[in-house]
Amino acid sequence: MTVKIWLIILIVCLVAEFIRIELIGACGAVGALTGLICCAAGLAAPIQIFAAAAVVAFLLVVVRPVGMKYVMMARREKELMELEGCDAVVTCRIDNSEGLGVVRIGGRNWKARSNRPNAVIDEGEVVTVVMMRGNTAYVDYKRTKGN
Repeated sequence: MTVKIWLIILIVCLVAEFIRIELIGACGAVGALTGLICCAAGLAAPIQIFAAAAVVAFLLVVVRPVGMKYVMMARREKELMELEGCDAVVTCRIDNSEGLGVVRIGGRNWKARSNRPNAVIDEGEVVTVVMMRGNTAYVDYKRTKGN
C-alpha cells in the first residue's frame, strides 16, 4: 500500500472520530498510523495491513473499553451541568434535616436538597437548580424579577 492510502484512511478515521466520539475512529487512526510507519519503513503491503489490523484489534479490545468509561463519565457530567440554572417543580417536600425531597426537571425526577441548610420547600413550589451532585439536585427558591 502507498503512503497516500494510509493518509486517506488516517484522515477518514479522524473525521469519523470527531463526528461522534466513540473511540472507534481513534483506534482506526492509530492502526492507519501504524500502517503508514510500516510503509515508510519499506515493509511489504501484507505486513503493513497485518500490523495495522493487529493494532486496531488490540485497541478495540483492550484500550477502548477503559477509554469509554471516561467518555461516558464526561458526558454524564456535562448533562448534569446543563441542568444547573433550570427550573424544577418540587414533587415531594424538601427538608434537609429529614433527608427528604424530590424535584421534577425536564420530565425526570431527581433527589433534591435545599441549598439553604434549614429551608423547607413545600410540594408544588417552583425552584431553581443551583448545582447537581451525582443524582441530587441542590435547589433554591426561584428568584422573581426585582428580587
